[in-house]
Amino acid sequence: MTKTGRRRWATGLMLIGVAGMSALAWAASDGEDAAELQGLLEVLEQQTEIATKTKLNADYVPGLVTVLHGEEMEALGARTVWDALRLVPGIEPSADAIGARQILVRGIGGSFASGNMKILLNGRAMNSALSASANPVLNLSIAQVDHIEVVRGPGSAVHGEFAYAGVLNVITRKQGREVFLHAGESEVYAAGGFAHWRSEDGRGGGSINVGGWHGAAGTNAGQDALYNGFNASQSALSNAPGRIDDEVEQRSVLLDLYRDALSLSLVYVEDGHGDHFGTINVLDNDQGIDYRNRYLMASGKGSWALTEHLRTELALGWQYYENRYNTRLLPDGFFWFNKTPALTQLPGGYLSKGYYEEQRLSADLDVHWDGWEGHRWLASLGLARISVGDSWQENNVDPATNNPTPTQRFFKEDGIPWPSEHRSRRIASFTLQDEYRLSEDVTLTAGARYDDYDDFGSNTSPRLAAVWRLDRSHILKAQYAEAFRPPTFYETGFAPDLKPETIRTAELGYVFKSAETEVHLTAFRSRLSNLIVNNGILGYGNADTVRVKGAEGEIQQRFGPHFRIEANLTVTDTEQAGGGTVAGAANRLANLVLRYEPRSTQTYAMWLRHVGERGREASDPREKLSGYETVDLAASFGNLGVKGLTLRIGVSNVFDREVRYPAFNTLDLAGQTIRSYANDYPQPGRAGWLQVSYAM
Repeated sequence: MTKTGRRRWATGLMLIGVAGMSALAWAASDGEDAAELQGLLEVLEQQTEIATKTKLNADYVPGLVTVLHGEEMEALGARTVWDALRLVPGIEPSADAIGARQILVRGIGGSFASGNMKILLNGRAMNSALSASANPVLNLSIAQVDHIEVVRGPGSAVHGEFAYAGVLNVITRKQGREVFLHAGESEVYAAGGFAHWRSEDGRGGGSINVGGWHGAAGTNAGQDALYNGFNASQSALSNAPGRIDDEVEQRSVLLDLYRDALSLSLVYVEDGHGDHFGTINVLDNDQGIDYRNRYLMASGKGSWALTEHLRTELALGWQYYENRYNTRLLPDGFFWFNKTPALTQLPGGYLSKGYYEEQRLSADLDVHWDGWEGHRWLASLGLARISVGDSWQENNVDPATNNPTPTQRFFKEDGIPWPSEHRSRRIASFTLQDEYRLSEDVTLTAGARYDDYDDFGSNTSPRLAAVWRLDRSHILKAQYAEAFRPPTFYETGFAPDLKPETIRTAELGYVFKSAETEVHLTAFRSRLSNLIVNNGILGYGNADTVRVKGAEGEIQQRFGPHFRIEANLTVTDTEQAGGGTVAGAANRLANLVLRYEPRSTQTYAMWLRHVGERGREASDPREKLSGYETVDLAASFGNLGVKGLTLRIGVSNVFDREVRYPAFNTLDLAGQTIRSYANDYPQPGRAGWLQVSYAM
């Protein structure tokens, strides 16, 4: 579709939304008002286990928990879990050079191919030891999701490894029966559905949830590293400016079964994507899927009440993760660093192909005891074993000499920065936590988790928190927590001597709630030691101490039964001990959401998002990357002629604002300095979409 066509479609959808809003503004009934009020009360009583492993109202838990509801995010136009996270205060979804999803939290930037947030799928950890990320979960269609729980700040006191900057738990839909179809510009299409069943005696049942999607925006890139003078005599070989390979696809099958106190979960999630801007910031002209991530998981859980006050849970899990890639790093005809072309030319370009697999076996035992008045104790034991299986690369360049060679398979022992198939990690952990009800209004939570790694030593992550319910409307919170993140197998492939990251965070919070108004105010200060950052694109190191301070404000306000406003603002100040900035994340984030619901079956929404300027690394002479604002519009129509049939339409980035993610500027490779994309990584612009779902 041409740009003119896209504009016409976007304008048409906006006119439909405005006309519909005007025509239906008067329509509401007492029964619908009651339904809306009941829905509000259910949201206010939202319970979560993510912060303490004990069910608590989200406002009463230690620290800060945000709950996003899948249907509400659909109504806003979010397409994936990654899209929906934009609404969480302090969270900035981003992507690296090859299009891998990143989550930047509270002013801390991302690293190439590495994550700093614990990612759970239905309460089960998904982070791989290779990269600490779980891309296929972030790419899960929001139509398959019941709700998303997000903890901002350290979570290692309960969740252990990788719960460094926060914890994300994606809860998929397991109730009801529904199918959906989604289509949009940028070659986006998606389909899926879910269903549940229950035995006649009510003691057993299960659910299945399937889905998948595909997209390829074909975004145009600016001048790449080769064009900008990497081996300047060969700039003519550059494919830039040109179309990036931003094809993305995802698919999933989730099966859950239960019988009395026993449950079994089987998971298959996979995604693939093109190489986008290129691993070393050199644009390739091939289109298609270059990178794939696949997870297979089987986990069983049992829960038993041993006495009136003693309850225990046992979870056993097996997880298989596979990563594969097949890409061209440098174009056809390239030769190394101005050497003699006849000797060093690379026919077909610099080709690299890799494969990696790991398996994880885990066992976790939780014991809950509330026999001591005013106390709720949690004791947990955990044991995990991660083993790398087949792991290799195929290159047409010798990794030791940088000389061309017939394509052959290389292993870690040949000098490539890739995990050895003999690599493994054993983790043993013990957690102890006490929730002490000091009075009817004050709860203290104290706990710590001890983790012992056979490759990086041990660590203790403590937490101390207090929640004071002044009355039914006012809540005060305070928390101090620490977290620990071991280097990933990928990072240590480049830098074997990396030290684990640690973080110490203090938070103060205030919550106000009434029938129509909800306010959250938070101030935080963090000290990060040995932060793992990428030195350019293909290297890692530990940064000096980094300090972050900031504030978050959130408000939800209802104006009568039909109109609601949600807004949040996050401001952060991040700096290294020597005064330098930390590259990557924005210094300011803001969201404003307007929802108009003239009927219980109709919703009109506008989502305004602001992202502030983002800093550069110390070696980058460019000015800070400027911020941007986007506006999304969406409308939902339920029971459209047929009960259970819902139509959603919308436009993302209505005004076609320029959105760019920061590109790292320089990289030292074999004595050569590679300049990155001068204009960073542009993202897709305005796009219209529609979705049809049918609930049975």
